[in-house]
Amino acid sequence: MEYQTLVQGDSQIEQVVIQSKFVVAYHLQQEGPTPGWRKANIEGPVFVVRRSTPPRYQLIVKNHQDGTSDLVDDLHPDWEMDCQSKYIFYKVEDPSKKIRGLWFHEDSERIRVEKLLENLLQELRSPPAPQPVPVPPAAPQVQAMPAHQPQAPTHAQPQPAVTPAPAPGSVTITPATVRAALHRLADDDNFLRTIMDHLAKAQAAG
Repeated sequence: MEYQTLVQGDSQIEQVVIQSKFVVAYHLQQEGPTPGWRKANIEGPVFVVRRSTPPRYQLIVKNHQDGTSDLVDDLHPDWEMDCQSKYIFYKVEDPSKKIRGLWFHEDSERIRVEKLLENLLQELRSPPAPQPVPVPPAAPQVQAMPAHQPQAPTHAQPQPAVTPAPAPGSVTITPATVRAALHRLADDDNFLRTIMDHLAKAQAAG
């Protein structure tokens, strides 16, 4: 029931970390002729809540005297806290605000709340853990190619000369075949007579 009431007043509250049924709030009066502790006219259950947005933690005393003037303090690393039997005293970070005192009906309740407050204050005072920096994936290694890559010279292997085969019915002319043919003609009487006739005619004409 109290949790629902707290959330209605602050929708960012996500959890009640600890609570105690009844406390009486005091303020330290430091000015004037009679300094000392004065009741703040705030009495009721005390809650330490965790919020989803800053401030991360709050101490809230729900005032059951009039239901309007609740005590709400944001936990801060600069808080100064002191405790004794049934009392928790704390000074908030704002120097213009009065020092607070909470009286608990049971000292066991005071000890429980005190330990939690000390742990939370220690958490707030500790530097945040460094977040790991994401490392981009390594770029694939690409081997640079030269602007002009000469090709290795290819040496043509000497090919054996190929003599084409003679076509059917053709005669292959070589010096040997010409010489043989001339010898045959020199032995031919008709051929010699023809040559002699031509030479005689040529001589007579000249």
